[in-house]
Amino acid sequence: LSQWYLQGVETSATNFEDAWDTTTGAADTVIAVLDTGILEHPDLAGRALPGYDFVDGESSTSFVAANDGDGWDDDPSDPGDWVTSAESQSGPLRDCDVSSSSWHGTRVAAMIAATTDNAEGIAGGMWTGKVLPVRVLGKCGGYDSDIIAGMRWAAGLPVEDLPLNPNPARILNVSLGSPGSCVPQYRTAFTELAEAGVLVVASAGNDSGPVETPANCSGVLAVAGLRQVGTKVGYSSLGSE
Repeated sequence: LSQWYLQGVETSATNFEDAWDTTTGAADTVIAVLDTGILEHPDLAGRALPGYDFVDGESSTSFVAANDGDGWDDDPSDPGDWVTSAESQSGPLRDCDVSSSSWHGTRVAAMIAATTDNAEGIAGGMWTGKVLPVRVLGKCGGYDSDIIAGMRWAAGLPVEDLPLNPNPARILNVSLGSPGSCVPQYRTAFTELAEAGVLVVASAGNDSGPVETPANCSGVLAVAGLRQVGTKVGYSSLGSE
């Protein structure tokens, strides 16, 4: 009952309840979640495909932000993205916000594909199909280069020194962003993704300002945050971008 956004009674809800009477999704649908990685969870059992970790280190010997002891690898699990007060004072995480782990990637993956109608956890939007976890965010965020590589790999496009993704996604969920305009590297990537028939859905941002990058790039579907009554939630970014 708390998942008001799936219901049909609120102004800004999506009315999934009626939609499910028509279709509960397609078994061959793959949605990539580019985020902090994913945790094992009973409501996601059997719903996640083998993904990849694109969080690189600060150097060949430093992996503080990655928090898993190495750079790119085939383990997209989420080791946590907490930042302590001491870490925010000096070193690679200097000036980062102090926080507990968000487990954000697991939250997003569950909203998309948690097993539905099983009297456990929450209901995911699609009853069939799979999520592809692609870890691109570590402690204090991530690098544009890692995010772009993760998007390309998720869509089945070539990434240097990596095998092609055997389960290409047609939709990329990119719930991340930062202030600034769309840089050429993102523009090039989104052109390639569009040519491959891939839809990129990105967060408009949570800083109450203009739409952030990469959501402000051409060819990206930017999503703002709404209240039940249909008005923009205060923190959500919004603008002509």
